[in-house]
Amino acid sequence: MMKYLIAALFALSINSVANAADEEVSCRKEVGKKAAAALVKQCLEISPATHPPCNDQNACSLIKDEIKRGCEMAKTEGGTAPKFCD
Repeated sequence: MMKYLIAALFALSINSVANAADEEVSCRKEVGKKAAAALVKQCLEISPATHPPCNDQNACSLIKDEIKRGCEMAKTEGGTAPKFCD
């Protein structure tokens, strides 16, 4: 009986995690194709990452955080930051 209870609880926890991931809205759905494309372009321009999260299927907050991180790095390292960093 205990094995079935543990298995059921495990299955429920996996399902909860999967549903939480599905609830995250893509940037494209959140702000539209044109606005998401603009964010992705900025992200690709400023991100120092080798595999940046600059994809309109990611949440806008993730893309904006990467832009912010890149802008902060550009400013602190004495580089020239793009106008959108202001």
